[in-house]
Amino acid sequence: MRAPRRVLWGVILLGVLVVVATFVILNESHRTEIGQAEVPVVTTLVSGLEEPHFLAVSGEYVYFTELLGGRIRRVHTAGRDTVTLAEGLDWPIGITVSDGYVYFTEHHGKTVSKVGINGGEVIRLAESLHAPYGIAVSGGYVYYTDMDWGTVEKVSVDGGGVTLLADGLRDPLRIKVSGEYVYFTEYAAGRLSKVKTTGGKVTVLALGLDYPCGFDISDGHVYFAERDGGTIKKIGTDGGEVTTLATDLKGPIDIAVSNGYAYFTEQWGGKLSKISTNGGKIVELLAGMEEPFGITLSDDCLYVAESRAGAIKKLNL
Repeated sequence: MRAPRRVLWGVILLGVLVVVATFVILNESHRTEIGQAEVPVVTTLVSGLEEPHFLAVSGEYVYFTELLGGRIRRVHTAGRDTVTLAEGLDWPIGITVSDGYVYFTEHHGKTVSKVGINGGEVIRLAESLHAPYGIAVSGGYVYYTDMDWGTVEKVSVDGGGVTLLADGLRDPLRIKVSGEYVYFTEYAAGRLSKVKTTGGKVTVLALGLDYPCGFDISDGHVYFAERDGGTIKKIGTDGGEVTTLATDLKGPIDIAVSNGYAYFTEQWGGKLSKISTNGGKIVELLAGMEEPFGITLSDDCLYVAESRAGAIKKLNL
């Protein structure tokens, strides 16, 4: 009776090994792998804010919008000298810095404005809009999206008449200028498109997306985040095949690309991570955040607005 019993136990052990091996193989073959978390140096530059959303870095300062606080502020990259540049605003959201001025949109205030990098008078460049959101400055013009009106427009950095570049859009959101084209996402329509800086026919690069939000342009590709789709993807600046880099994310909202990596925030997942621009493993840089939103890169440092926590943080990469 001993030999058959040994055989029986051998069969059971073999079965257990097969089950374990199958489990390992299935997990290793997941579309997007999660790598070991890196431990970058994290510094909180400023806290106690009222829903900071987007930010921009210029020189030694980080400039940012406070959505509920109604302010444009700046803080030194070393975490000192927090200064309010403009206040009493109505949902300031998009922001960029160029040639000594901070340009910003007021989503509920229905304006596109600028203020000096040291503060001073707020200069209205475009008024009586509907719901301006994204903003970019290039070649003497301010480019912006108007979500409710469904347009992409531009105005001189000195003000004056507004030029319509594209209309009939559905919730155009984020915007960037690269070369002779303006790139933008349409949140409700699920599209990533471009139009010449002089206007004309809109070229759709990708469609059928699930609420595309933030994006960045690098090395001939547009890298973008699908908030509800939970993905990070890329496509050529002239279109072509869409490549999925990361899946199963929780509300990816913004993205910045540098040195072969795409860095992104997960609004609902509370994470800041990176992935190679060729795909591969996701590497978590910072977890346990309270609704991280906008990010930007400068001089090997990554800056992130932690919306619900009311903080601006810096990661030394």
